[in-house]
Amino acid sequence: MFEQDYVMRQIQQLSKALARILFNIDAESPSSFLIKDMETRAATDDLLRKIDSGNIHEAEYELSELIENRTMDNLLVGIVFYSYLNQKDDDYLETNDFSRDDVVNGIRHLLLEYGLENMADVFFL
Repeated sequence: MFEQDYVMRQIQQLSKALARILFNIDAESPSSFLIKDMETRAATDDLLRKIDSGNIHEAEYELSELIENRTMDNLLVGIVFYSYLNQKDDDYLETNDFSRDDVVNGIRHLLLEYGLENMADVFFL
């Protein structure tokens, strides 16, 4: 339990730091409201609804397709996505065949795609 709480805090701090450093956004938990492009915001909201409905793997797959073009807007979508997913409790994740480690691995993959893998290393030794 303590370890999972620690990992959750690390994910939250990483999301907050990335939003601040890369987008000059000072938010405790990045949300889709921070995305200015309405089409991108709508796509993000759709991904978040899929998380809420338990289709986490499907949503993560769609996110991976989205970030293939590596725009900064899509990086922000990824940060919002994993920040939102991190807010789900462990029971919810487990019920939907996902884990906190999967969240960490997803963030690592996102940052790797954007050449920012060292940022993850700072938070996840």
